[in-house]
Parts: sequence; C-alpha cells; structure tokens
Amino acid sequence: MSYRPLDGIRVIDFTRLLAGPYATMTLAELGADVIKVEQPEIGDETRHWGPPFVHGASAYFHAINRGKRSIALDLTDPEDRDTADRLIGTADVLVESFRPGVADRLGIGADRMRERYPKLVYASISGFSQNGPLAAEPGTAVTVEAESGLMHVTGYEGGDPVRSGVAMVDIATGMSMINGVLAALIERGRTGQGRRLEFSLFATAISSLGTVIAATSAGGPPSKPWGSSHPSIVPYRSFRASDGHAVLGATNDAMFARLVAALGLDEALGGERWARNQQRVAGREALEDIMAARVADFTLDEITELLRAARVLVSRVRSPEDAARGPQATALGLVFDDDGVAVARSALGTNGTPQLGRAPALGEHGAQLRAELGGGVG
Repeated sequence: MSYRPLDGIRVIDFTRLLAGPYATMTLAELGADVIKVEQPEIGDETRHWGPPFVHGASAYFHAINRGKRSIALDLTDPEDRDTADRLIGTADVLVESFRPGVADRLGIGADRMRERYPKLVYASISGFSQNGPLAAEPGTAVTVEAESGLMHVTGYEGGDPVRSGVAMVDIATGMSMINGVLAALIERGRTGQGRRLEFSLFATAISSLGTVIAATSAGGPPSKPWGSSHPSIVPYRSFRASDGHAVLGATNDAMFARLVAALGLDEALGGERWARNQQRVAGREALEDIMAARVADFTLDEITELLRAARVLVSRVRSPEDAARGPQATALGLVFDDDGVAVARSALGTNGTPQLGRAPALGEHGAQLRAELGGGVG
C-alpha cells in the first residue's frame, strides 16, 4: 500500500449522523487510523436508516463510515470510560458531536482532555454551536436550513420551502472540520501543542449565504427562492429540451453574444437592449421566454454539442445514478464497486489514495483495540 499523508495519525471518533462521520471517513482515506466509538447495542443511529441495507447496516451508514474501526463503549460505565480515556491518550485527534455539556458530563470534555493530553487536537461539531440561544436545540440539516435562511432561498417562488436534495450543510461542515484539523496538526508540528476547534452546521449555513446577505444589505431586493435561476445573472438556469432538461448560462456579455449566435436568435436577442447583463436581469422574464421556446426545439445531445462548440456554459441535468456511471466520474475514479454497491469516494480521496474497505460492524474491533491497550480481549 502506498504512503498516505496521514499515515501514523490516530483519530478517535465520537461523532454520529453525517457531518462528523463524513469528515472522519475522509481523514481515513488520507491514511488516518479512525476509531469509531459507539453506544453498545444501538450504535450510530444511521446504522438503522434503511432500507436498503449493506453488510448488516444501512447503505447510508456504509457510505460515510468506511475504513474505520468500531468499538462499543458505554461512557457512563467506569470501566468503559477508562477504556475510552486510554484510547484518547493514544490519539492525535478527537472529534465529538455530543450536545453541549454532554462530553463534560461523560468525562471527555475538551478542557479535561486537553489538560491531560496537551498535544491532542480536540474538535467539536454541532448543529447550532456551543453558545447562543439555540445551542441546546437539536441541529440537523433541515432545522439548520430553516433557521439560517438557506431554505428560504431554495425552491421556487410561491411554493413550499424546500430542503436541499442532499444535506450539503453537513458535508460542507465536515469539510471545514477537515481543514481545521489538518491546520491544527500542522501547527502542532511547530509548537508541540494541540488546539480546541469548534464547528457548527449553522455557522456553515450562514457563511454559505454570504453573497445573499451582502447583496441584500447593499440595497438589493429582499431574498427569495430562485429555482435554478441566479438573482444577478441572466440567462443562468435550466431549460426544457425536447427530451429532458439542460442548464445553460452566460456569465459575461461576450458569452451571451456567442449564445445568441449559436441558437440563431440574433433578431430576437441580438440588439442593444440585451447587450449588458444588467439589462438582461431587468428583462429576465421576456428574455427567458424567448430562450425557453428556442431550447425546446433541440434534443439534449444537440443543445449540449452546439453550445459547447460555441464555448457557452451548458450541461444536461442528470440523475445521480447516471452521473455516477458516467464518463467523467469513471475517468476520475470517483465511484467504485463494493460487493455490488456503488460507493462514492470523498472529494479529497481521489488523488491516488487507496479505496477504503466496508464500514465496520458495531463493536467489531473492540477486542482488537482492547488488546492493543494491553487490557485483554474481553
């Protein structure tokens, strides 16, 4: 097996659901030894989020917990708590996603662990952060999308609020945590000291809305859902072709001129009225009606070939299944087969890192890890 950048780094993973497990799986892809600590008999509740199930756990759990070792510990039991403490003593990084105050009550809070193990990088991940009026509230993707305003700008105007099709706030929070952990490990290499890190889905969501917040504060119109459109660029959305949908757009005036020429719309859209993006935004509805009528004359193959040749933004709207089997994902090695199940690699695990094995069964490595600690195999 080739060398990986985090070989020799051990991560103790007290996280569950999506953001933390996704982050620690990515660290495992980079070479870290990730030990997932779970509640006996129950484990991470995503184990039960099915059907479908793979290797005795949900496909959801398998997708974000591959390559880890699992030990089941009851942290209210003194003996299991001692095992957890000794495991932490062997670690470089601890990641937890308990509700505020729970880690302290269980004896593995940041202050205590950092005092005992000064080199430890201690990262917490939560829904609404450790402070503020919502800190104690359950924070999942849907509640955070609602509270942050992200759901308000998703979907179509006049329709019900819509959650993201995938919990991207969780994924983005996990990626932020990876960046923080890697930076802290680099800092530790210089100072010999670990660091306390905190991440929340809410902070990620607010940060992701930065352009919307800036635009409205600078005098722009109130925020609203735009469907597949962009509030400041026209055209930039999906249009129906004869056999499906394609997204197309022009991010500058020169590209718009090429788009108009390629579609043969010089008479309708080639005049000075539409030459500048500000004008196109002001006349959005009329312009998009003309574009929609023209795009509907083409098949997806025809419109994508035509506009790519004209150097205009265009792509067909694919299903995830289609994209996973498609030539781009195949060329990049983004998806591989694991015993008949298609598994997507993390975005950081695509540059020659080995494929991870399956997700562990609950407590599968308990005896092995206790033996490594010198505590027998019971």
